[in-house]
Amino acid sequence: MIKSVAGIIFYKNKYLLQLRDNKKNIYFPGFWGLFGGLLNKKEKFIKAIVREIKEETNLKVRITRKVILNNFTIFGSKKIRKRIYYECKIIGKKNIILKEGRKYKFFYYNQMSKLNIVPLDLAAIKYHYLSAVKKVKYLP
Repeated sequence: MIKSVAGIIFYKNKYLLQLRDNKKNIYFPGFWGLFGGLLNKKEKFIKAIVREIKEETNLKVRITRKVILNNFTIFGSKKIRKRIYYECKIIGKKNIILKEGRKYKFFYYNQMSKLNIVPLDLAAIKYHYLSAVKKVKYLP
């Protein structure tokens, strides 16, 4: 099983997204997506997301909650990918130094319908927006 993480950074009512590199060897090249990546061997999910965000943006974050877990196969492959999305709060200064991707930008939720976003990242953002921001109750 391939294990990966993504961070939902919601800051001043906007979501932080990365414009992914346009390389054929990466997952959804040229799309907007959340910051994150694969776990190292024996690494825990929470340690991985803190590390990935620090490596990719220079931001220090605190995990506030697990938002959603997806288990899926990649394009008909037999390998299952487990991806956990975490809500992350920025700690300290918002001094972003982009180290991966073409650029970054903060977007309001209503701006996202015009973007090409990694589909599962968009689903996680929508779930976060409805459950954490709008406080919609899904379970009885």
